[in-house]
Amino acid sequence: MYETDETNALKDELFIYLGRVYNLGVSRTRDVLSEFNLCMGEFDILLTLRRSAKPHVLTPTELQKSMLITSGGLTKLLHQLEMRGLISRSVQPQDKRSKLVHLTAKGKKTAEKSLNRVQKKSRCWLDQALTERESKQLKKLLSKAAAVLEQPNKQ
Repeated sequence: MYETDETNALKDELFIYLGRVYNLGVSRTRDVLSEFNLCMGEFDILLTLRRSAKPHVLTPTELQKSMLITSGGLTKLLHQLEMRGLISRSVQPQDKRSKLVHLTAKGKKTAEKSLNRVQKKSRCWLDQALTERESKQLKKLLSKAAAVLEQPNKQ
């Protein structure tokens, strides 16, 4: 298929807008998380633990697999969360080198409150920008684009 310069320019603009929306959304999320004294990595850890089955306990390896972070970076974040009482760690009986990560009641409450606040803020700006019909159309189109990117060996 032959693509015109106009078609290519449109696609380039779409990527620019996707990037802008992503960056602005992340910035607003960081603003909300600062109200809870959380960074994005800490928020990710708390939500990952919260999503796990009760009693909300994972190994550091399981946490790391769900995040884009080095083991050293994860250890630092876990230490910070533990110091604030949002998680606790315990030694595994079968492997004393690795500590299980537990979401505390305070951590669960913080995860839920911060997530609700982030979602509320996101809904607010989306409601200002798009009608419900436009939101449904955008979801369908982004889902279609994601499906292509998720296929192995696609460019």
